[in-house]
Amino acid sequence: MFASLSSQTSYFVSKMLENHLLPAYEGLSSRKTGIMFGAKAVAKIRDVQIHDPVTLTNTKEFLRQCFMKPYIIGNILGKKAAAQQTNDIIGFIEQNIPNNFGIYYREPSNLGISFKTCRQATPLIKAAIHKELNEGLLTKFAAAIGVQSDQSHMLSQRLKVMTGDTLKYLQREQQDIHEWMKQAMLLNANRESYDDWREKFSLSRIYPNLVSMHAIRGLFQKSFSYLVAGEMAAHMMPILQSVFFALVVSMIFIVFPMGLLPGGYNILKTWILLIIWVSSWPVFFTIIHCLGMISLSSKSGAFGSDYGLNMLSQGSFAEMILYSYATFQMLASSIPMLSWSVIKACAHATANLASQFSPIQVASSLGSNIVDNNLSKEFENFTIAKDYEQKLQILKKYS
Repeated sequence: MFASLSSQTSYFVSKMLENHLLPAYEGLSSRKTGIMFGAKAVAKIRDVQIHDPVTLTNTKEFLRQCFMKPYIIGNILGKKAAAQQTNDIIGFIEQNIPNNFGIYYREPSNLGISFKTCRQATPLIKAAIHKELNEGLLTKFAAAIGVQSDQSHMLSQRLKVMTGDTLKYLQREQQDIHEWMKQAMLLNANRESYDDWREKFSLSRIYPNLVSMHAIRGLFQKSFSYLVAGEMAAHMMPILQSVFFALVVSMIFIVFPMGLLPGGYNILKTWILLIIWVSSWPVFFTIIHCLGMISLSSKSGAFGSDYGLNMLSQGSFAEMILYSYATFQMLASSIPMLSWSVIKACAHATANLASQFSPIQVASSLGSNIVDNNLSKEFENFTIAKDYEQKLQILKKYS
């Protein structure tokens, strides 16, 4: 009876926590839309490129002359901050057409070159971007994130619905995947344009700082290890909890006779504590799951009130979601240790749990790679210093 009471109590507490902590709109539950599918989709959106080479060349020139020079570099009318934070670059340029700026536009049909002002080039670039955003692009994008179907139209519709639900869950005003992909194309073209411009002045292209790059690698290694552990825990925890609970309950035939012996009170108290410990796993899992959903919803609000894809949010939006979710997944995989440290007030269990978050293990190997100028990947080994020396010898030979 005591075991049944603890199970019922655990169930009702978990249900109460879900009702109070999870979003009121049940259709946005991760069980129905898949929050990690949406996070994966957002992570892939940032890599969308313009495929047509003529459109890419025109777009890079357009962004350099009509967006970057007047507003990002020149800060005309003090609109640099607005340009950096806009989630619709084309719309921003349409509302703020710069005077005395233009591009050499290459015609897609005959490759003829003609000069056009920013006012003349804006509708041409806008039409070319919309041409890139067709059903075929969405189908390729769906295949890139692992979603495939023989019916491309149904696949595209389903992709738009699911990403729209996910972006709505993350409180994003910009919820149409077409708009996200269009903005990603323009941002990536703007980045390429900036690197092309640096090369014209004999400057190297912008690459991540070595320490930052290795730190990002370490974060991704830890995050994906947490995700794997959390995914395994989601499958194993119900089985493990039922097996442990059955084992603890069956110990009654040993606990009661020993409880009649001198000092048997401590044995009986330990048995009851074990039942409470195993029964508390669903409660802790519910709390961690609800906090994870709340974190996913609130973390994305750190970029400001527009909640869109812009120059400031493109590089870190998906990573922030990944790191937050992975941390909660790691906690979900450590529920037995977490619940025991809380119920028993066990310092040893708390110390072991805290050690799981230590970055020393991953950072030590990456730090040695930095010292040795060595970037190691699976099946490949890039020695930066050696590669630099080889290129230097070739330059000396032909100079």
